[in-house]
Amino acid sequence: MDKFIGWLIADPTNTASGRPEIFHFFLPWMIFCGLGLLIPLYYALEGRKRFFGHHTLHKYLMTKFMNQLWPLALVGWILIGARYAELSLFDWRIWRYGWLLWLAIIVVYWGLYFTRRYSGHLEYYRQERIKAQYHPQPNTKKRAIRAGSR
Repeated sequence: MDKFIGWLIADPTNTASGRPEIFHFFLPWMIFCGLGLLIPLYYALEGRKRFFGHHTLHKYLMTKFMNQLWPLALVGWILIGARYAELSLFDWRIWRYGWLLWLAIIVVYWGLYFTRRYSGHLEYYRQERIKAQYHPQPNTKKRAIRAGSR
């Protein structure tokens, strides 16, 4: 157990073999983190209106997903920068594995949501849309005119 903990917090530039640890996944990680920041930014500025229109459930779900994605990507960039700058505390493997665990938790959360709950929420949303067709909408202009004339 002590060896494993030592391996997790070992300085990757001073390994037991004397050679620095080679991390082969910088490019995919940087692409993921870059897209993880750009996509939520685009979604917040334009995509929410363009892609989902009036579908409230999908807007809500995508906003929730984007609010989980951008912090993950931001922390990923911080870890990449710390690894590149050789900052001793954030250079440890435990931070990368913790980041991967965070990503896995998000993937499992959304996987479970879409397999277990999404169909029920979508059906409820559709029923509410049908009900809204048969309920008269309040006329706010008449109320504003009445309130202003008093």
